[in-house]
Amino acid sequence: MDLRQRNLMLKRLTNLQAAAWLMVLGLGLVYAWLQVVRRSELQRLALSQAVKVRTTPAPRGIIFDRNGHRLVDNRRALHLVIQQEDLPKDSAQLEFLAQALEQEPEQLKRRVQLARTSGMKRSLIVQDNLDDAGLARAENLRARFPFLSIEVAPRRVYQGDELAAHVLGYVGEVNPQLMSKEPGRYQLGEIVGRSGFEAARNDLLKGQDGLRKSLVDHLGREVALYGLENSTPGQSVYLTLDAGLQKTMQDAYGEERGAGVVIDLRDGGILALYSSPSFDPNAFLGHMSQEDVDQYVRNPTQPMLDRATQGLYPPGSTYKLLIALSALEKGIITPETTFTCHGRKTYYGREFRCDAVHGTLNLIQAIARSCDVYFYELGMRLDVDEIHATAAKYGLTELTQVDLPNELPSRIPSREWKAKHGRKEKKWYAGETISVAIGQGQNGLTPIALARFYAMLGAKGKVLTPHLLYGQRDEAGQMAIVPPPKPRDAGLDPKIWAALDEGLYEVVRSGTAHSSALPGVTMCGKTGTSQVTTFVDKAHYSTLAKQFRDNALFAGYAPRENPQIAWAIVVENAGFGADAAAPIARKLCQYWFLDRLKKPLPPPGGKLPDAFEEAQNDEAEPGPAADAPAVKTTPKPADTGVQR
Repeated sequence: MDLRQRNLMLKRLTNLQAAAWLMVLGLGLVYAWLQVVRRSELQRLALSQAVKVRTTPAPRGIIFDRNGHRLVDNRRALHLVIQQEDLPKDSAQLEFLAQALEQEPEQLKRRVQLARTSGMKRSLIVQDNLDDAGLARAENLRARFPFLSIEVAPRRVYQGDELAAHVLGYVGEVNPQLMSKEPGRYQLGEIVGRSGFEAARNDLLKGQDGLRKSLVDHLGREVALYGLENSTPGQSVYLTLDAGLQKTMQDAYGEERGAGVVIDLRDGGILALYSSPSFDPNAFLGHMSQEDVDQYVRNPTQPMLDRATQGLYPPGSTYKLLIALSALEKGIITPETTFTCHGRKTYYGREFRCDAVHGTLNLIQAIARSCDVYFYELGMRLDVDEIHATAAKYGLTELTQVDLPNELPSRIPSREWKAKHGRKEKKWYAGETISVAIGQGQNGLTPIALARFYAMLGAKGKVLTPHLLYGQRDEAGQMAIVPPPKPRDAGLDPKIWAALDEGLYEVVRSGTAHSSALPGVTMCGKTGTSQVTTFVDKAHYSTLAKQFRDNALFAGYAPRENPQIAWAIVVENAGFGADAAAPIARKLCQYWFLDRLKKPLPPPGGKLPDAFEEAQNDEAEPGPAADAPAVKTTPKPADTGVQR
């Protein structure tokens, strides 16, 4: 090789060496850039392909009654789901899946599309609560549709079925409508309370979801657990409800429609609240068919309506206590003031009737016998705005603030109210006050508002706040009573209260509700019968269909000497309050003052202390009679007069 060729070869080798070093340097720089500069980013990207993150739903808090009996529990359930990253895009696949699941294809497509665009972190449930047959079917489907998987999740169980449906409510998946109302608060697929206490106290009950991180292979199969963040269960709570009293009320209503409320006079706790007809909250835990929706939502009997907090009823004669209270406070009458009832009387050119000829009565007797003419006379002497002012003073014009959603305010008419809400006529006429005075006309009260008014009478002027939350239990099992809302003293004159109390006592002792008197328990109450439609006379009334008959009411408190409970009972289209509503209240008092002490429910675990028991133990006599009801009684007064 000559010198020229040798130099050329050396030059080429040098260039090749330089190029090689440049390539090594470039690779080194790229390696350094990937390993140093983009390390975190690429690590996250790699993990996103190798690690799958699953949300583990938190079990909601358990709900107990005041005695520790479980009303709502959780159990383990299996769902057929599609994980967020596995949501299919093939429309034909979704159609085949919908057919296999016997679902509407378009509905499934909409749900998948919504799940894809919403960025939800939970899996999409396509079939819930799988039983053994459903589980076998799901496994077969997974062979045809690899994007399906089976997930374990907690599921709500309502133990009493229809027992306390309107109180407890039910849970369901968050829908787009709820998300649009409160943006950023909920995630699609999240299980939240949709009605009742479940909705009102959702933040307390819902808990904190956990995360499960798994390493997967190139086929997406889980090969190892990468990380785990346990979910935090929701707070378990005790309600003020007494399950036995609630069951007593449910049985007492039977097939009748209406609503009843029983309030604890110590603190305003709701001991029972029932709306009839009711519904089974368990039916709302999965995806409902249109037939199921129609059965509940479009049912003419309105089983989903909470009549206790959303039903407005003319209060009938139960309203007479407000009229008497207003007249006494205004000095228009005294308890000894008398009026004479001839069975009917004409006011402002119109005849108003009473259901009997009562003769001459004082206030106590008029309350006991429910004389309409006596209260027509008060209505003629009272201004409607004065009645409204008395109602406002004692809490009837405001919401009760019960911890249930969508409570409606009662309707107490006034001149201002009619000017705003009158359809054709905006002016208030004096003749309208005559009807208002006996609880008819434009009056409309919810049963819970009526119960609170009579609770105020039982508590001698203290306006209580009806509530359901009684206590809480933490993860360690520690229990604590939640302080109840403080009552408001409305300043009821003790002398006026004594007169009203005397009248209510006489209603049960010798008046319209005497057939519902309970031996050993001094009940005080007022019957009411409110018209649903007009009728000519009793013969005409007897021909009316049931849906046009009067509503029956009975409100009161017991025992008279040291009141513990107050109630309001409304039975729709059942006729006279003394015949249909008062017997229900008698059964409630029978349970509360007698049966629950002699035949208590089986003792559960985790019971909160109850001041009622301490008081009863103190009052019970020693020996064999110690388990008798600790209710003091008063000897019956002579028939010649009204005595305490």
